[in-house]
Amino acid sequence: MKLSVDWLNEFTPLSQVPFEKVLEKINTSICEIDDVEEFKVHLSSVITVKIKSLEKHPNAEKLQTTIATDGSKDYQIVTAATNVKAGDIVPLALPGTKLDGKEILDSELRGVRSQGMYCSEKELGLALESSGVLIFPADTTLGISVRKLFLWEDTILTIDNKSITHRPDLWNHFGFARELASQLQLPLNDFPFQADIKLESGNDGLTVTDSEHAHAYYVCSIQDVNITPSNPKIKSRLEKCGIRSINNVVDVSNYLLLELGQPTHFFDRERLQSTTFSVIKSKDGDTFPLLDDTSPKLQKDLLLIQNGKDPVALAGVMGGKDSAVIDSTKNIVMESAVFKREDVRYTIRKTNIRTESAVRYEKGLDSYTCLPVIKRAVQLLKENGNPKIKVFSPQGFNHTESKSVTIKTNLSFLRHKLGKNISQSEVTEILKRLGFTVTNEGEELTVLVPKYRQNYDVTIPEDLVEEIGRTIGYASIQTQALSMAVETPIRNPLRELERRVKNFLALEIGFNEVYNYSFASPTDAKLEATLESSSLKIANEMPDEHSLLRNSLYPGLIKQAKLNQDRFDSINLFELGRTYHKEGKGSELAEEKRWMSILSLSKNKPNDLTAVELEFLQLRETISELFQYLNLPKFQWSKTTRNYFHPNAALVLSYEGNEIAELGILHTRYADEYDLKRRAILSKINMELLVEIWEKWGRNSHFIPPSNFPQGQLDLSLLMNEKEATEPFANLVKTMNIPELESVFVQTIFRGESVGEGKKSVTYRFQLMSYDKTFTQERFKELSDSLVEAAKVNGYNLR
Repeated sequence: MKLSVDWLNEFTPLSQVPFEKVLEKINTSICEIDDVEEFKVHLSSVITVKIKSLEKHPNAEKLQTTIATDGSKDYQIVTAATNVKAGDIVPLALPGTKLDGKEILDSELRGVRSQGMYCSEKELGLALESSGVLIFPADTTLGISVRKLFLWEDTILTIDNKSITHRPDLWNHFGFARELASQLQLPLNDFPFQADIKLESGNDGLTVTDSEHAHAYYVCSIQDVNITPSNPKIKSRLEKCGIRSINNVVDVSNYLLLELGQPTHFFDRERLQSTTFSVIKSKDGDTFPLLDDTSPKLQKDLLLIQNGKDPVALAGVMGGKDSAVIDSTKNIVMESAVFKREDVRYTIRKTNIRTESAVRYEKGLDSYTCLPVIKRAVQLLKENGNPKIKVFSPQGFNHTESKSVTIKTNLSFLRHKLGKNISQSEVTEILKRLGFTVTNEGEELTVLVPKYRQNYDVTIPEDLVEEIGRTIGYASIQTQALSMAVETPIRNPLRELERRVKNFLALEIGFNEVYNYSFASPTDAKLEATLESSSLKIANEMPDEHSLLRNSLYPGLIKQAKLNQDRFDSINLFELGRTYHKEGKGSELAEEKRWMSILSLSKNKPNDLTAVELEFLQLRETISELFQYLNLPKFQWSKTTRNYFHPNAALVLSYEGNEIAELGILHTRYADEYDLKRRAILSKINMELLVEIWEKWGRNSHFIPPSNFPQGQLDLSLLMNEKEATEPFANLVKTMNIPELESVFVQTIFRGESVGEGKKSVTYRFQLMSYDKTFTQERFKELSDSLVEAAKVNGYNLR
């Protein structure tokens, strides 16, 4: 949001306070400032001059030599403009001025000195296109800068919108000036809501149907308007705040928005089909043209303004094109309303239309401004080229007119929450400065909240603590040591385990941790098919892609991989998070489960199955190392099936008969659905089961003193059918009770013409260790022969 310091000064004398102090107070007590800039400061050296004489350039057919004066000094200017003549008053950019990134110089053009450049509207930023130099009216003062002429000598504050989302009263110049006046203890000048106007008798035939869909809704008939450009003051203030001037009627509506924060709208009376107005909800498929030249097909239950049977506005968001004010408009109907913020937010979300009016409505305005703002609008219309308009009595309703918020608290509560021994008189003085009405009974305080703060903003005693704290300045509250016993924290085994697992994956292995939202789409919920029925829908309306609480961490990891697959060759991710499962329709809370999920995106082409399988085995080894790291060596891998894994690449890890983890290659059906270009290897670990196993066995010592003798290893290659599992032979070897055998695992899998179609060569590696003597060639041969014999006896073919 942009604020004009010149405009703020109209309501409170900020010029009496050093500007640095004003900025400091805004930042420390009100909100954050994103930027402070002088408006169009580069035009300070563009001045108004009158052309005294004009002659043809002696050395160039298309140039002219002119003499111009600012009233005290003459300038020689060479120009190519053909629309100027002697006596014209024009803008002159003096040497040193920068326009469109180019610096104006005192230079010679074809041998004739030129002390500047005459400017067009485009060069001054007044138009996108222009032909020729801008010519000012004959009564324009000479020698003043264009900034001063157009009332652009101003400082613009850009406020961080996020810091005032809870303060609808600050989204306008008067409200911000009111806040500054209270914080800086300055007087507050004119109150725009107190404008007094003369009304014609009657309502000019207008009626409003009472409706529960708005807090307040009023219309007012105004006759005999004349559509012209706005006066310089209104036009310049709109432009300084980033709004384009349209005409003297529409500009008043935009001016009110910036001045008072109350959206309004003007209809052309002759373009309306009825005199009756109502606030209704849309039906599915309704459509009508809007001011932005679109005609969106509306969903049901969007808030509309209806004139007779015709929709004429998207309530609180945008007016309709067919009833808009045009150049020939003579009679208008003014709308002043406050809609429920929930309804406006719903419309914004469903239409994706976000206007300045909608931004203010969605913060939660109070309806007390509806009638006063009509009076202020009439006052501005008269000042802005319509002094003879006739205004009739407003018609409508206000359902929240009598609403008030009273907060009861006491001095002890305020002191305790603030951490400062503040006096009762200081509390009362601060709150009254901020617009609150305070009644004291001993240390008890009864505080009536001002209407512009009572909606969603100040509603509980803690809000009063914040008001006092930010006013006295949080820096004035001394830091004190906590007055509490220092006790040993209660041990949290799950948290300890999670830290160890994350440290292993991130620091030891080099994986990257990600954080995803806990929301999911119906498509995401179908990934783990067995969990789809337990999906939990979010009660408040959300976009479809965020309509459920997630029942699996896999979709989030897959989406992260998709986002980064074209940016990095190596993508290894993990996420620690919760999933949510609702069984049945009872009143019991949904169940939460905690998982560690891992994704490794293949570096190879999807059809290079040999390379992908090796990556699959590498991730299996990583998870095995994790369990070794956790001091849990007695795990077992076994084959399984999952709907989301490749049928021949799905494993589970068990410990004491409990399935703790799973590992698999994502099924191509889901890889295509999520637009993955490479194979994804997924794994997840049930952290709640793992912590039970870890607490039971992880603290036991499995230490074996290292051998004094070197380790040995044997490799054995077997020829197997393509779909034959590799695990059975490894399990067979483990049952042979070879005393030196430490581990057995698949080292490589090879496919090719040399092994035959439908076949694969599987190389097993046997790691051997002796604790009492060095391996001899005879022992190696004995072990090798026993392994070969075991393979042959059980029907395996050697390669």
